[in-house]
Amino acid sequence: MPASSEDIREGLSILFENFWIIRETDKDVYHQLLRIENDLKRVTQRIFGLRLIVHAKFIKLEKIPFESQDWMGITTFNEPMDYALFACAMAYTEDKSEGEAFLINELVDELDLFYPERDLLDWTNFNHRKSLVRVLNVMTDMQLIDTIEGKTDDFATSESNEVLYKVSPYSKYFMRSYPEDITQFQDWRELMQMERERAEEETSTVAFRRLMMEPAILRTEENDRLFYYLRNQQQYISAFFEKNTPYTFELTKDVAMLTLEERLKQQTYFPMLKSADESLLQLAEMVRTSDYAADAYGCIHLSKNQWLALIGQHATQNRKGWSKEYRESVDKKLARLILENGIKWRFFAEDGDGNVTILPTFARNTGKYPQDFLQKLLEEDDMPEEEFDGDEGDSSEQNE
Repeated sequence: MPASSEDIREGLSILFENFWIIRETDKDVYHQLLRIENDLKRVTQRIFGLRLIVHAKFIKLEKIPFESQDWMGITTFNEPMDYALFACAMAYTEDKSEGEAFLINELVDELDLFYPERDLLDWTNFNHRKSLVRVLNVMTDMQLIDTIEGKTDDFATSESNEVLYKVSPYSKYFMRSYPEDITQFQDWRELMQMERERAEEETSTVAFRRLMMEPAILRTEENDRLFYYLRNQQQYISAFFEKNTPYTFELTKDVAMLTLEERLKQQTYFPMLKSADESLLQLAEMVRTSDYAADAYGCIHLSKNQWLALIGQHATQNRKGWSKEYRESVDKKLARLILENGIKWRFFAEDGDGNVTILPTFARNTGKYPQDFLQKLLEEDDMPEEEFDGDEGDSSEQNE
């Protein structure tokens, strides 16, 4: 019996929002997906060009992006060393049998051999130990290893603290297998180029994969062919996403994206309910009503001084209702805080000289204080700063 639209909708949501579904810990979800395996494989392969792996122990959708982006990665990793140590630790467990135990200091000895820059690791250095702690915590959370005895975080305190682990049944399935010998590639860029060449065989595959895996697709000189497809197949694309996902397809001259009409717990969305995102909404309203000129692709280019002036005007107009961190920041620090938050949401880009580009995705948002909150700010204008929290004012949102 073919799966219903609701089954496909829920199944795709589970697959795209989780690295994998492990049978031992999510038995009901595993069997839910297993029941509609053939339908899910048909959609994931034909529409997105992605491989669905159904194993006796887990189900996993290999989510390969069309191109790497700055915001992709493991959110708890802070430094390049975290990723290097993670790769080395995975290489270490690759040589272990399922269930085989190892001590953290045995792993440390091997990492010194695996690490690409010899003699760089110093386990007396707190930052290096902390990096390994982040790696081991991620490996534990992803069920690549199991802790038998001890606490991983204790290793950050001293390199003499010992922890005992064992290799999980899933460790060998984390890394993606390639039909090609990956040693033929000089670096990761060549590997990604091969992926792009495969995907580019079908423009539809590129379109659906990028829409599902990126916050937005910006029109550029290089992807006019893609936007031609999006415009000509807009009705078909909209119908697919409305039927099989919780998303709505939106297309403007310069941007293609999927949006949510309702907030869902498992989703990361803009705006989150915090002052930092409210300040971006208010800034969008200021940019919308300004006389800045956009280029042929909807981008507004500001010099470093123009950006600082814009943030100064923004602060003068709106800062009374912000959180304490934003309210008390000097303009240069505030400009950096707002810029970094906007870059995270792919609203802004910055070049090496500090010049800022406002991307057309930012035009999708606007916000301002409700009139009753503005009145409250006027009434409390003389109130001592520490008596006013500033977090209780929510900017009203408008999506266009």
